[in-house]
Amino acid sequence: MRSLIPWKRTGDTGMARTGQHPLDPLRNEIATVFDQFFGRPFGAEPWGMEQFWDMDLEEKDNEVVVRAEAPGFEPAEFEVNASGNVLTIRAEHKEGMEKEGEEKEGQPRQWGYRRFERSVTLPTGVDADKAEAHYRNGVLELHLPRTEEARPRRIEVKT
Repeated sequence: MRSLIPWKRTGDTGMARTGQHPLDPLRNEIATVFDQFFGRPFGAEPWGMEQFWDMDLEEKDNEVVVRAEAPGFEPAEFEVNASGNVLTIRAEHKEGMEKEGEEKEGQPRQWGYRRFERSVTLPTGVDADKAEAHYRNGVLELHLPRTEEARPRRIEVKT
């Protein structure tokens, strides 16, 4: 029973906490399975940059605003599609990066590659035909206006 307690004896100093809880390996294994099933495609790097890119959806009275963190792209590299109530944002950047002075024959060429793809379900009553997109400082911001029927209305209460 003592082997299950996350403490160990350290000579004359008494008890000291070990660096790892006995259930941490099991927790890590379960987290990996969930990440592979729900979060990342199989074989993706667990600590790649795509893990840190975020996407937010904010509902306002007159519009829906979608913000996607996607640093390192040019505006022309984005492809934004709305199909039904699903908004999909894709961006892909490929480039051959040769540094000055390293363009010698026989040296390997370095390539840069970045890819971003996110999808979000839009609320009903959004007019995707009138959407506007802006890309500044690594953040893509889409403004999708609501249709007139979907805008909230104040209803007067009478006595």
